Amino acid sequence: MAELRRVSSAVGGLRAVRTPHAQPWQLPLCELSDLINVSFLDLAHVVTAHACGLRRAGLDDLLFGPDRVLRSMDALVYASHARQIRREMRVLTVGGDKQVAVLAEQERQIRQRLAETRRLVKRRRVAELTEAGVLPYALPTDDPRQVARGWLGRYLSEEMEALVHDIAAAGGVPAAACTPIRSIHERIAKGLDNGWLTAPVNNAVRRLLGLEDRSFRRRLIADAGRHDGRDDALCHPLVLNRWRDQLHAVIADLAPSAQSSSLTHLGSFPTTREQRSAVQLRQLHGRRRLFAALLQRREECTTLITALNDTLSLAERRDPSYAQLKQAADRAYDELVRRHPGLYQHFRTALAPFETPQGRLVLPGSRSDLRCRIFADLDRTHGRSSVR
Repeated sequence: MAELRRVSSAVGGLRAVRTPHAQPWQLPLCELSDLINVSFLDLAHVVTAHACGLRRAGLDDLLFGPDRVLRSMDALVYASHARQIRREMRVLTVGGDKQVAVLAEQERQIRQRLAETRRLVKRRRVAELTEAGVLPYALPTDDPRQVARGWLGRYLSEEMEALVHDIAAAGGVPAAACTPIRSIHERIAKGLDNGWLTAPVNNAVRRLLGLEDRSFRRRLIADAGRHDGRDDALCHPLVLNRWRDQLHAVIADLAPSAQSSSLTHLGSFPTTREQRSAVQLRQLHGRRRLFAALLQRREECTTLITALNDTLSLAERRDPSYAQLKQAADRAYDELVRRHPGLYQHFRTALAPFETPQGRLVLPGSRSDLRCRIFADLDRTHGRSSVR
């Protein structure tokens, strides 16, 4: 799968901010490869030049090969924001001129290349998951018997889990594989335990997991302010979901002062030459740069979460216990129907109005809403209180 870790520029415990190469794309390809591995700004310069028309033998593979495409996509996000902010600030300080037009055209070309790169990443992902049998996802069944059986298992989830565990264990499935997974955290922990993920839970990760929200937000803001030497602990599988959620919160808080009309992208603002002091311009520039950096990190985080989920899905399918657990679940559903014929019939009766003369299920609204209504009716009937 795509890379789950960033390349760090730390050497011997020392970190330094170097001046980007003036024209890094002119370096010999092997030197350029080494340079863009450790310098994000040089990578951003190269992908910008490529988006604006630079062509060179071997450059496409260097930038958009399977091992580098995610970093190049990240650099294109940065470059598109950088051009937009430069253009906006020039309009505010100088007004519309030829340089504004040049920046606007470069921004358009970078965004176009970014869109193409996102499509490339998606095509490769779909191809890999399709080859492994993960895609295409199975469509929801329109067999009312199968739907009633599945909803019965969901309604009696604890009994269902126990049945699957017992049937699988009796069939020789290892105890660890039989343990039900109830959350993404448990799924990731299983992946780490089974060696499907190489991401040690070291002291840096433990400290980050233990931070309260305010300190965690300070940590992610500090990371957003760096191009090289980023905070790798934020990329740990156990941290990713919290990183994403806190990024959502910080972006929402910052949007008004950054004068962004959107929370999903760097929204434009009126670039009329209203009177602003030099201090106000610097503050606006700084806030929009930080807002853009946070958006960039959120896209990176989302990409990493997708790659993580894909990695786990592929590993689970390759595990010898996968087919055995599916068979155990099928037998467990049958056993639940045998044990609880009245409940099963309740689901069949509730679904009957939506059956065609041919015995197929056609639901005009949300399937999940109907299921929740049936569950609530059963809870009232049986005096139960549950959350599903």
